Amino acid sequence: MSKIGKRLKIALTSWAPFVGGAEIAVERLAVGLREAGHDVLLVVGTEGEALTRFRDAGIRCEFIPQQFTDKRKWLRYRKSRSALVNLLRQERSDLLHSNDLPTHQLASDAGRRLDIPRICHHRWIFNREAIDWLNKFGAEQHLFVSNSLMELLCDRSAKLRMSPRTVVYDGLPIPDVPTEADRQQAKQELGLPVDKVVVLFAGQIIERKGVADLLRGWAALPDGSRARADLIVVGDDLENEGAYRREMERLARELGQPVRFTGFQRNVPRWLTAADVVLVPSHAEPLGNATLEAMALGRPVIGSDVGGIPEMIEHERTGLIVPPKLPGELAAAMERLVAGRETRERLGREARRQCERRFQLQAHVENVLAQYQVLLNSKTLAESA
Repeated sequence: MSKIGKRLKIALTSWAPFVGGAEIAVERLAVGLREAGHDVLLVVGTEGEALTRFRDAGIRCEFIPQQFTDKRKWLRYRKSRSALVNLLRQERSDLLHSNDLPTHQLASDAGRRLDIPRICHHRWIFNREAIDWLNKFGAEQHLFVSNSLMELLCDRSAKLRMSPRTVVYDGLPIPDVPTEADRQQAKQELGLPVDKVVVLFAGQIIERKGVADLLRGWAALPDGSRARADLIVVGDDLENEGAYRREMERLARELGQPVRFTGFQRNVPRWLTAADVVLVPSHAEPLGNATLEAMALGRPVIGSDVGGIPEMIEHERTGLIVPPKLPGELAAAMERLVAGRETRERLGREARRQCERRFQLQAHVENVLAQYQVLLNSKTLAESA
């Protein structure tokens, strides 16, 4: 049992239209809360790959279609809200935790009807109108994945700025540190050259991830640096059936650079194990699972100076930070790490230590539970007043 002192019945809600960073984060949280001794139910708004993944992970799940307060679909919204209210009543949930802001509107409306304390987790950037519309029913606590995101969203929404809020960094299970032999074996298994520096991008292939910048940066490398390294792009454009990934493949051909695009891969940790350098050239990134996963495996990351990335990577200590949208700066950082094995190993070691200090899943779960305790104590005081 966790330090909270009682077994809680926790309802997590997630729209989960596909498997992305938010879905991976809620899966980890659900498993962590369950392992801490709590009764966790994950209510999923899409009947798709994410729901299957959650169930395969042993998480107790229910499917209720995600709907919004759109006047044209009001009956559908009311049906989903009634189903969620009935489920929460039947479960006798102590808390209702929305995994992201789009999920929150329906969940918050259902929770307020049962007087269940509500938590909204903020994981992405929205404009003021979207924030206030999705948060129209409010919450007793708002959690943000980074200070950068909290400052940005609160600057855009006065309602959110006046609400109780705090930052809780995501966490992940810390794997064993791969040895050099592990890296060479992973390279062989994946068909990668063992005698070259593997430079890896792993994530969604969409415009804001900066894939075009990394391809142009790669093309700007001196011929000697490219000869010593291979660029691997792992992932796909899941939202648009691969459209942007195909566009990036065309760009690589236009630039005359051999780049390996692998498409969507389920074994991303294996690709990260094989990597010598990991790239996160995002234009916007509230936090970022890819960065944490690479750091946890002791891999040096070159990341953009945007959003929560500098809250994970300390420049010149646990990785390198470069300005976004500047392929030349990215090329200079890549050239440095391709040439400098000692620098790669030093940054990778410190990146791993940073994960152990700040981003372990256990610490994340304990921090979330601490917020739950604050809410439950406030509710108890209000009821006894």
